Amino acid sequence: MDTARISSKGQVTVPKRVRTKLAVGPGDQLAFEFDEGGLLRVTPVHTAVPPLRGLLADAAGGRHLDSDQIDEAIRQRMHAGWLAGEIGKEDWDKYNAAS
Repeated sequence: MDTARISSKGQVTVPKRVRTKLAVGPGDQLAFEFDEGGLLRVTPVHTAVPPLRGLLADAAGGRHLDSDQIDEAIRQRMHAGWLAGEIGKEDWDKYNAAS
């Protein structure tokens, strides 16, 4: 079992094994809720779109991208996010329906 200590500011460092299992890192959010039996459930809050910071710069490689290239870069990142479990099937399906 992993444990953590609460600081005087109410902060907790999530153990590395838990962060890895939840696939979360700096800046990610966690949701805390109690089930009917009173047990605390901690789940990652995933957005419909995985983080896209730097996506276009990486895809562009120093050149300008047209709208089709931008769409393709986003599609590839969304697909990678779905494969990595960063987004759920429902969000992946919504993205595909909208594109």
